[in-house]
Amino acid sequence: MDWVKVYDAPQVDDYPGLRVLFRLDLDWPTDWEYFRQDMTRRVRELVALGVDAIEVHNEPNLALEWPHGPNAWEYVQMLRLAYQAIKAADPTVIVVSGGLAPTLTTPDHRAINDLDFAREMLDNGAAQYFDAFGYHPYGFDQPPEADPAAHELTFRRVERLYALLESYGLGDKPIWLTEFGWLRDPAESGVNCQGDPALAGFEWMRVPLATQAEYTVRAFAYADRHWPWAGPMFLWNLDWQMYGTDIEPACSHLRWFSLLESDGTPTATYRAVAAMPRRVSAYRPRLEARPLLLPGQTLSAGNVPTYPLAAFCPNAVAVGQFQIVNTGWPAQVTIAVEPATLDAPRMPGVVVSAAQVRFGDRVVIYADVSDTPPGVYLLVVNLRTTFEGRPLSGNARVLLQVENSPINCPA
Repeated sequence: MDWVKVYDAPQVDDYPGLRVLFRLDLDWPTDWEYFRQDMTRRVRELVALGVDAIEVHNEPNLALEWPHGPNAWEYVQMLRLAYQAIKAADPTVIVVSGGLAPTLTTPDHRAINDLDFAREMLDNGAAQYFDAFGYHPYGFDQPPEADPAAHELTFRRVERLYALLESYGLGDKPIWLTEFGWLRDPAESGVNCQGDPALAGFEWMRVPLATQAEYTVRAFAYADRHWPWAGPMFLWNLDWQMYGTDIEPACSHLRWFSLLESDGTPTATYRAVAAMPRRVSAYRPRLEARPLLLPGQTLSAGNVPTYPLAAFCPNAVAVGQFQIVNTGWPAQVTIAVEPATLDAPRMPGVVVSAAQVRFGDRVVIYADVSDTPPGVYLLVVNLRTTFEGRPLSGNARVLLQVENSPINCPA
């Protein structure tokens, strides 16, 4: 396991040699200017510490984490500001949206169905403000293979979330499992939590320790076989059991997900995970060009920008703009940018503003239509780099609508 998730900035230095996901908790601001300044300060501190990814808040679909009531629109506003601050500080840092809690909507709306909340996020433009979608596919009382169509709350519920992303044309966005696990029964450790309010609402999730160990190993195996779109999986948690009872009550559910006992000795689940078959991940980051719309541009089906232009404009005109975003790369890379050569008569001539870019850079696509008849033309710009010695490619596209009309030619 080469990733670790931490919650406090000083913890980053405790894990040398590992990639770090930092959970950045936020409060709904009363002073937006102070919020922006504080966000920038905190992000710069994390970048200086060398974090590789930042998860923006935690379970915003629960009132426990969003005190005045879950609100997807509000969360997207904070995600937007956080994304902009993070990318301004270091575009190589991976931005993960706050892991949603798998749940059903309660009558008091203190918990909102995660699939409904995700849909509202996407309807409010969240897709342009995360590199990976964060999710918490806990197993509850079901085995990891349980059918999500037959059981509402199960490990494989994440498949329903992925189907939702696909329906929005976001099937190439990875989902990071930033928390998952099973709750072991405190009674096996001699702790009687019957009726204890610290375990209230979680009693039905309890499984024997041997089952926790078996389900956890099977969950890793299932995801490895079936979920090529999944990013890192963060098993929750390592050491919550080691907190004193003055911090976490003996029956707090947080303790009984832990892989260590209160004295730091490994549980059966810890040993099972340490011994499970493993291999180097075949995950390959993508090259993604995020369109930045120019004045007069619209998005066609497939998220392709469309630009109207008068036929026979005499000069090269800016018809598209995109930004290279980090979709999970562990380091900065140099990316070659080159217009595709399309074998078609009288195609517009295409040039780009830069031949080589890095994450966060913007590229402008220029088209020369001085000898181009009216029609619709697909302009393609290829992106190429290497990852661990293997070539990777992607592209940016613009639909150019050349019209025989009195549209003014841009300067």
